[in-house]
Order: sequence, then structure tokens, then C-alpha cells
Amino acid sequence: MQENKNKPLRPDVQTSFKPGEKGFAVFWLLIGLFFTWQSFLLYQQSPGASSYGAVPLFCSLMIDIFAVIILITDRSKRSANTGLPLVTAAKNAVSFLATHDILVVSAMVLIYCIALYLGGGFMIVTPLFLWCSMTYLSRGNILKNLLWTALCMLFIYLVFRVLFSVVLP
Repeated sequence: MQENKNKPLRPDVQTSFKPGEKGFAVFWLLIGLFFTWQSFLLYQQSPGASSYGAVPLFCSLMIDIFAVIILITDRSKRSANTGLPLVTAAKNAVSFLATHDILVVSAMVLIYCIALYLGGGFMIVTPLFLWCSMTYLSRGNILKNLLWTALCMLFIYLVFRVLFSVVLP
């Protein structure tokens, strides 16, 4: 079902947001709270500004703070789902947020994670993932994406392996 992007789902309601946009801040707040808790547990193991839990704790707290600010500033604005039943509003939001490209790239990320978990080497699985995802998203440009993949992998190798002496899996 292809609709005009400028045409609102509910022509009788003046909207500020498309379906799902207000819920996206709630999504980030929940994700941020989860990671805040996990990073707090890390931070407790070794408290201090230079501990391995400090940066994740700071970043997740920033996600929480900004999500709350967005929720507060946008609370009175209307969306295309205003006044709709919860089930209909949820369906509208999911169909707006879960487009075909998002689902395909999410599946690629999941396959990438599974391949790493099953023992696929980082230096093998990562360039394959980068090249496939860039080629899919740019709808072609195979050789250009191969070059970008090689540059990204070179950068990763130089920074992490050479500069920081991190052993890559």
C-alpha cells in the first residue's frame, strides 16, 4: 500500500508527528534504562572515573536524559495516532517504523552477530557484513562499496590492532 508521504493518515487531525514518532522516545527511554542498569552493575565492580563501566554509564544516562526531555517537550503535540484505539495506533506505528529496509538490515545484523558467536573470524565476517549491507542500502555500487569496505577494515585494523594493540577476534 503506497501512500503519498505528505498525506496524513487521519485528515481530520492536524498532526505534528507521524505514526510511531512519539513512541520512539519511549523506546529509547526503555533501552536507555536497561543499559543504565547494566552499566551501573559494571561500574559497581570497579568504581571510578577511569573504570570500564564509566563511559557506558555516562552514555546510557545521556540517552535516558534526552529521551525524557523529548517526552516532556513533545507531550502536548499531536500525532497521526491521536484518538485512535491502542491496537490501531500500534499497528500504524509499527508499519511506519518497521519498513522493508529496516527489517532487512536488522536481519543482516542478526546474521552477523550469529556468525561472530559461532566463531566466524572478525576479519572475515565484518567485511562481508559491511559490503553486503552497503551494497543493499545503496542499491548497487558493488565496486565502490568494496573500496569503502576495504578502507573501513584498514582503519579498524590500524586503530585497534596497531595503535591500541587490541587482539581482534
